[in-house]
Amino acid sequence: MTRWQRVVPVMPKVDTNHVAILEAVKKIDIVSELLDEKNKNNLKMIAEGKISGGKQIGPYARLLAYEPGETIMQEGEWGGNTFYLSVAGELDVYVKDDSGKEKKVARLAPGACLGERSILAGIPRNATVKAPQGALVLELVRPALRLLRSLKKFAEKVDDSYRNHGLANAIAQLQEQTSRALQPLDLVALGNISQFMAYGKHHVLVQEGMPIDRIFLIRSGWVRRVRGVPIYEDVTESAGPGTLVPEDFFGAGNCLGLEALQGRDKWAYSASLMARTELLEIPLASLQAEPELCQRLSKAFAGFSTADDDTALIQPASESQLIAAEKEIATGVVDGVNLLVMDMDLCVRCGNCSLACHKVHGQSRLLRRGIHIERPIKLESKSIQHVLVPSVCMHCKDPECLTGCPTGAIFRDAKGDVDIDPVTCIGCFDCATQCPYNAISMVPRTGEPVVSEGFLTRLRKLFGSSAAPVVASTATLNEAKPEDAKGGTKAEPEAEAKTEAKAEAKPEDDMIAIKCNLCEHTTLNPEGTKRPAYSCEENCPTGALVRVNPQEYFDEVGKTLGLVFRDQTHAIGRNIHKSDRTAKAWHVLGGLAVIAISAWIIWAARRYGFNESLRGTWLTMRWLTGIVGLVGIAVAMTYPVRKPIYRSRAGALRYWLLAHLYFGVLAGIVLLIHGASHGGGVLTASLMFSFDAVILTGLFGLAAYIIAPRILTSIEGDPLLIEDLEGRRDELRRELKELGEKTDGTLRDLIDKKMRRHFFWPGYLLRQYARREPLTAALAKARLHFRNEIADFEEKEKRALALRAVERMATLRRVDALIYLHRLLKIWVAPHVITTTIMLVLLIAHIVQVVFFNVR
Repeated sequence: MTRWQRVVPVMPKVDTNHVAILEAVKKIDIVSELLDEKNKNNLKMIAEGKISGGKQIGPYARLLAYEPGETIMQEGEWGGNTFYLSVAGELDVYVKDDSGKEKKVARLAPGACLGERSILAGIPRNATVKAPQGALVLELVRPALRLLRSLKKFAEKVDDSYRNHGLANAIAQLQEQTSRALQPLDLVALGNISQFMAYGKHHVLVQEGMPIDRIFLIRSGWVRRVRGVPIYEDVTESAGPGTLVPEDFFGAGNCLGLEALQGRDKWAYSASLMARTELLEIPLASLQAEPELCQRLSKAFAGFSTADDDTALIQPASESQLIAAEKEIATGVVDGVNLLVMDMDLCVRCGNCSLACHKVHGQSRLLRRGIHIERPIKLESKSIQHVLVPSVCMHCKDPECLTGCPTGAIFRDAKGDVDIDPVTCIGCFDCATQCPYNAISMVPRTGEPVVSEGFLTRLRKLFGSSAAPVVASTATLNEAKPEDAKGGTKAEPEAEAKTEAKAEAKPEDDMIAIKCNLCEHTTLNPEGTKRPAYSCEENCPTGALVRVNPQEYFDEVGKTLGLVFRDQTHAIGRNIHKSDRTAKAWHVLGGLAVIAISAWIIWAARRYGFNESLRGTWLTMRWLTGIVGLVGIAVAMTYPVRKPIYRSRAGALRYWLLAHLYFGVLAGIVLLIHGASHGGGVLTASLMFSFDAVILTGLFGLAAYIIAPRILTSIEGDPLLIEDLEGRRDELRRELKELGEKTDGTLRDLIDKKMRRHFFWPGYLLRQYARREPLTAALAKARLHFRNEIADFEEKEKRALALRAVERMATLRRVDALIYLHRLLKIWVAPHVITTTIMLVLLIAHIVQVVFFNVR
């Protein structure tokens, strides 16, 4: 089905004639302002889909005629792409009760707006709407909502409807979660005195020392509490948590102001919003007017909210927890619906994730740059985990790209995932510009390379240098047909509009937006697949990548959520960073198997010898160990066979690597026993030497994979690609060369002799790995070391040049240290492959030789 068909379960009669749409608009009171002269362009956009200049990007509306009993929208479906205005005929609204049966709750008269909440809140439909006697409905796509909200009457109607529905849903959720503590009459009373409100980021909710006049129940969003300092609305970002300013964070399901019900009359803290937040506001005076309700409400809310446990903020979490939580909330990653995270302590910088994405989609949609977070591995733990949230679509709950798309090419599919329709995308760059995570890139339909301004390196943050734009990989772009991209059978009117727009566009303007679509509609996820597979995660050899529900993954944020109003996501990936049972099974069973088999073979070899027949058969321990070793090698060699498989499911690569490791170790031990002190001829000796080389290079690679990433993450700050580091190294070398040309005499001697001898001494490089101190600390020590020499210069300009030389050399050695670690992760691969190839050739020759002589 296409996007239109997916939203409408039963296809009605469709009319896209702009004259008919115009007549329908005239009958709907809440959009009557569209008929004003000042709104004629908006009306033309909605009815005809043309903007100034006549370019076709719509239309945004079409008329749907429903037969009696047909369903307009269905409860539970993701409808973030369309909403409706009733033109003629009454509509019935149904919701499901606890038994799953539909119950009629309302009847809507013509002129009603429905389905807009699903767009505004980023949630599935919360009701089913049917046409009992037939109806005429105006269906509009998401971009039309942005235009209509500029109309005063429509905006007021939508806002009132949003608040009323929000209040009703909040009360319903409370009833579901607190059915024993609050009775239906209590909830009715609560609904009568409460107000549902939505505020933007940085809104100041309460001020310390001010009277408590209401209670706030957080339905969605995040609140930052602080004590001892004032909070102002024009503050853009927090200065960061510290020990001198007590603070904490709270999310959905928490209640602020409960302390007023225990006698406190003033706020003990200030609170501001860290994101768009929905609240249930309960006036304190109205609540206290009903003592029994007040008592039951206090008990019920205190049961699921933790915000009232420490209103004085005297027991804050550890500083590392607060820093991590603030960054996760402030950057918005915690509100991602399906988040890709990398554990940089496990990432071996192989680039296989980007390569896999490229192989599956024709161009990589994964860039290993993004938001870097240092967080405690466990709550109250001093061990730090370095997490990278790469520049990949996180399928946001309220995506800015989807909101700003002028054609509706960006949409939510039936599962709630955000995707892009290549047919209706006009390449306007709006989505790529608006995405705060640089997760969307623009590529030519012809497949030529394009400079993507969205992918900017973070080099300046670490080393104080600008980074060049990155040329995106845009190998031949296989333009998906509508039915391929979204499961439909043929293009709808917006596809025809796209064809027209494409014909008018210049070749250099014919761009298309691409982003991660969770490998939907690829060979990795054929129809009927129960568990989704993601090419990047499946092809990571160490399990560094995983798609998760961020509120479950980040413990420091999850603990701030109450028991109700938790944001539900549709991420279903397992958090293998916390618990990977399959990997644990491999380690336990693999280790035990290696020990048990090796011990048995050693015991059997001592008892029976190598050349004695076993139980009267032709089989000897020499043959048995050779066969077991051969099987071990054969299984270990399945890893390089699996590695280039990207477009189909073949099991997670990380488990194949474990098989490669344990069967390789087993083969190594058994074949060493097999050779024993029996040297054999030149061929056998060469085979054993090559086999030893394979084992040694493999063990070196294993050590590098374990040690190098952890050192990298501890000294590099934001994770960097080796291309970034090499570019920065060349830049620093050029600067030092220019400095040398500007200096002479004593200053040149200081730079060439003392400074170079100090910084380019191997011990200074090794110190980078041993101390693992931040770059700022290393620069401070370097300046201090040459303080006296620099102070000896009378000219201010010479002191500045000397200081600059110190900083550039210290930075260069830090960059060199990082580059060497990157190379260490790869330098062992070529020798390992070469020695393995030689070993396999010699092994085949050895087998042929043994069989030939045995037959003779």
